[in-house]
Amino acid sequence: MRLTTGIAGLAFSALVGSSAGANTILVGPTPAMATNQSFSVSFNSGSASEALSFIIDGYNSLDGKNAYEDDFSLRLNGQQVFLGTFNLGGGSNSGTQANVYFNPLGASFSNLTNNTGIGWNGGKEVISFAGLPLNVGQNTLEFAYSSIIGAGYAGFQGLGDEGWGIEKVEISQTPLPAALPLFASGLAAAGLFGWRKKRKTQAKVA
Repeated sequence: MRLTTGIAGLAFSALVGSSAGANTILVGPTPAMATNQSFSVSFNSGSASEALSFIIDGYNSLDGKNAYEDDFSLRLNGQQVFLGTFNLGGGSNSGTQANVYFNPLGASFSNLTNNTGIGWNGGKEVISFAGLPLNVGQNTLEFAYSSIIGAGYAGFQGLGDEGWGIEKVEISQTPLPAALPLFASGLAAAGLFGWRKKRKTQAKVA
């Protein structure tokens, strides 16, 4: 497995190992970063579908849904697959720890630190995907946090107030649907039948 990692112009080392059948593509934790930054992790996969899990580390007063809101997004091979906001030390006026805006692949999430209110003590959020559609070969995950700007929002606050990072990015192979091998064999048989029919027609013409 080949791994390349870059953080908004900053570089850090990442280990590749295995744990309980999972491939750890980033151990971390990454250095604390201010919002409005992103970084990517590239890895090779031998499967078209794998489970993914990782932990978001929030520092100081990383906000959920409120006037200081900070949104987390994840892109896979350039396509957005998740967007949401979590109370990781900065509170939320929605009364919940998480507000998810875009989640087409049905990721689950859990607040390890059970944050409530404004604690200024950071927090941890686990994000898990049961099945992630991957390229057989190289794939890239892009993690990003952005502070909401505009009327009624505070915008960027900086590391003195809040920060974020990522750790324990793991993938593990998921079984293909039971019908898929039958579907694939059906396609192969149809292709063979078409080829034989074409050969037969060509023989008659000759």
